Amino acid sequence: MRASWKKNKSLNPKVILEKIDSLKKVVDGNVTFSSFEYHDAKVALESMIDFPNAAKDLDKSLLVTKAIWDVAKAAITEADAFIFQINQNIRDELATRENKYFVLTSISVKNIGIRSIRLDDCLFRFYQSKFPTKFNSRKSQILPKRAVEEAESLGYTKIVIELLAKSEQLAAKKGLRVLDQLRAMYCLFLNHSNEFIGNQWEPINRVRLGEYHTVHREDGTIYPDMFWYDPTYKYARPVSSGDISIIVKNIKYVINMLGKLDRKYKDTLVESLLRYVRAFDEQNQNTAVMKAWGALECVAAPNESNCDSVTRRCAFLFDEHEYHKQILEHVREYRNRNVHAGEESEVAKNHGFQIQRYFKQLLLFHIHNAGNFDQIQDSNRFLDLPTCKASLLDNQKIIEKALKFRGYVA
Repeated sequence: MRASWKKNKSLNPKVILEKIDSLKKVVDGNVTFSSFEYHDAKVALESMIDFPNAAKDLDKSLLVTKAIWDVAKAAITEADAFIFQINQNIRDELATRENKYFVLTSISVKNIGIRSIRLDDCLFRFYQSKFPTKFNSRKSQILPKRAVEEAESLGYTKIVIELLAKSEQLAAKKGLRVLDQLRAMYCLFLNHSNEFIGNQWEPINRVRLGEYHTVHREDGTIYPDMFWYDPTYKYARPVSSGDISIIVKNIKYVINMLGKLDRKYKDTLVESLLRYVRAFDEQNQNTAVMKAWGALECVAAPNESNCDSVTRRCAFLFDEHEYHKQILEHVREYRNRNVHAGEESEVAKNHGFQIQRYFKQLLLFHIHNAGNFDQIQDSNRFLDLPTCKASLLDNQKIIEKALKFRGYVA
């Protein structure tokens, strides 16, 4: 799959390319851009591009910047020529030799229930007390820069992610992305389903990232420029579960079933998991609800503009489908008020818990039915069926008549 311009008639990349070309300065054959308008134009240009899945871990901004400089030297402003250069840059980046890296971080779990697990070409190893000694440079890098006495969040499980990547920057991006995928699975089974007394500014996710993240070479030494911390970090009491073995079993089941899906189908579900876990990391519950509804839409109505399909398809999963449809409609109506009028709610966290319950039910439906549907569109056509037995039988009769009419059955 190649990069391409987004299929939106309102977007005209040629206008942006011509503007960028008008901002360039050429001195002794060197091209420079000094205007603030250049940065605005570059961001707009990047947002117009559909990048292929193969480029998901590449630096999109750098790809666009390189392409701009390449076409600027040749005074090219044609959209097709620019996208050709983007694809050339992607090929060049992907052709770079991969090396082994280690990404170190932590999560707010007291007992992870497993010593190691492999997910999407990443090997995760978990440590309860401290990191292996070969990674001691992590501590010596963090303590003086942050002026703290301890480099690790108290009680958090330490994680070493071993992976192959083309640079330390891409290793960090890939490692944390796949960790978020794994963390989403833990949150599905460890998050509370609701709370009667709680802090409105406490994120719904119980399994959250630690404060510091580092990237290391194969010998354990650290990349000094690849140490960073989360400025929004808030300590979370480490989760402890007596049923952790069952949760690990469920997570392994989810991973196994995802592997049985068509690539596009799997990518959609993985994207929804990432949206889900990142949404409920939010301390602002109104923001969390907006993002979490996007996770629900990602599964229930991918690449669709029909808003009714989300509530209809989610409600189909329940015996009391009309009741659940009303709950979903009420959440959607709040979400729309927030988007269009900026209206916020003091009970937004309750809405978040409601979305989480429907998201979990919908995601597990797709997981349990892996192999029964070839594509996610087939699954959603199933969820579009009526729930009434009489209506289903009536549909069956009409389909049988259509098959007979077309001569497909005797």
